[in-house]
Amino acid sequence: MFGFAGVVLSPVEAQKVVRYLAQVGRETPAATNMETLYRVPFLVLECPNLKLKKPPWVHMPSAMTVYALVVVSYFLITGGIIYDVIVEPPSVGSMTDEHGHQRPVAFLAYRVNGQYIMEGLASSFLFTMGGLGFIILDRSNAPNIPKLNRFLLFIGFVCVLLSFFMARVFMRMKLPGYLMG
Repeated sequence: MFGFAGVVLSPVEAQKVVRYLAQVGRETPAATNMETLYRVPFLVLECPNLKLKKPPWVHMPSAMTVYALVVVSYFLITGGIIYDVIVEPPSVGSMTDEHGHQRPVAFLAYRVNGQYIMEGLASSFLFTMGGLGFIILDRSNAPNIPKLNRFLLFIGFVCVLLSFFMARVFMRMKLPGYLMG
């Protein structure tokens, strides 16, 4: 019996490991580093031979379904859903003006690490719109798009530029004087 990385090996298994490591030394070093890490445990361990079948009602989702899930999850994550669940901030805040009246505010000013729910959703909408603008720009450059439908370029640029400049406006509302020279 031989010991290898805390595992006791039989002589046959130890010979397999030695042969494999000798073979690895002849291959290119960049390709073998990770392969060595992946293969060595399976020289000792065997995967069980399971005869699993997937249920007939399970099928691969379409590409647009996966895309929609990714966009929705991107919207929720960039909107701060995790922060909103943990901290439970109000949806909007209120501020007293010079006449003593309560005015609703959507941005929690002077606090970069805090937000109202509507602030997060508005910012998330802008981030998602900018990302979709880049996707539209990519799709409008496909060779099968006719020249008349190149207005997608305009829509893509508008989405990207509008989201960029509105994010700057939101940041100035959040931190007055931000990027003002």
